[in-house]
Amino acid sequence: ALSRCLEVSTRTIERDLEFLRDRLGAPLKYDFKRRGYFYTNDSFSMPRLKLTEGEVVALYLGQKLLCQYKGTPYEAAIARAFAKIQTLLPDGVEVDLAEVDEFLSFDVEPLRGEEEALAACFQQLVQAIQGRETMDIIYYTASRNAQSRRLVDPYHLRCHQGAWYLIAYCHTRKEVRIFALDRIRSLRPTGHKFQPPADFSLEEYLGHSLGIERGGELRKVMISFDAVQARWIRERQWHPSQELTVLADGSLLFKVTVSGLEEVKRWVLGFGSHAEVLAPEELRRAVAREVALLAQKYAGCAASPPAPDTFSGRAE
Repeated sequence: ALSRCLEVSTRTIERDLEFLRDRLGAPLKYDFKRRGYFYTNDSFSMPRLKLTEGEVVALYLGQKLLCQYKGTPYEAAIARAFAKIQTLLPDGVEVDLAEVDEFLSFDVEPLRGEEEALAACFQQLVQAIQGRETMDIIYYTASRNAQSRRLVDPYHLRCHQGAWYLIAYCHTRKEVRIFALDRIRSLRPTGHKFQPPADFSLEEYLGHSLGIERGGELRKVMISFDAVQARWIRERQWHPSQELTVLADGSLLFKVTVSGLEEVKRWVLGFGSHAEVLAPEELRRAVAREVALLAQKYAGCAASPPAPDTFSGRAE
């Protein structure tokens, strides 16, 4: 009866009963009259799941990372999963994960866009990707401050710095493009099926992006970081193609091959006077224009730079 109910073999049931009795010490006895097993006392309970302190911290970090699914149809399922896991924790480890915030924090970019609208858009796109169905969308392009109608074949959804993006073939542009979900004003299925190209690779498509943005042809970028900033640049892998050369004065020559310069421009400007673009000339001029505009805005401020320790809170 148990094997039929649980849809397993009778031998599996026998092994489970043996494990309960012999390994877990369950007070099992067989009742010949009722032809079944029973507990001789009610004091026995199944041992609860035991987690190490490291596993609890890993669970906490996982919960924080999964916050990126906030506003998607997976949010409720993830919350239920974590609730179930917490019910399995033993008394010694059974703590609210919020208590870990007292000694540990994890920075996750807040979700960009209105959650309810994103969830609806996300769900439709997931179905379209799985069903390989072309979608009709109205899309707002921030750079042109304009809306346009597009037919797109959705390939992939990617989360980057708190925003969800759709990677899809655009029938208007005749190429694969990236669309921010929070800028999709409306979408509807067309009923038309598509077949993704066999040679499309997400890794190759984004492989030459510094983050999520792509440009046209590949460009070789060369940036000089002074000795102050070079120490931090060396500590990270910014891009798979990067080449770092430490110079005699402690400064650093950073070389990378990317397909989009706009994202690189914003990245370089974030380092202020500690970085200088050496190539390509197009990027160098673009940064120079931004710096000139900044100089106009701060024309009334003192020209002398602050001392290194002027701003508090710098990481050791």
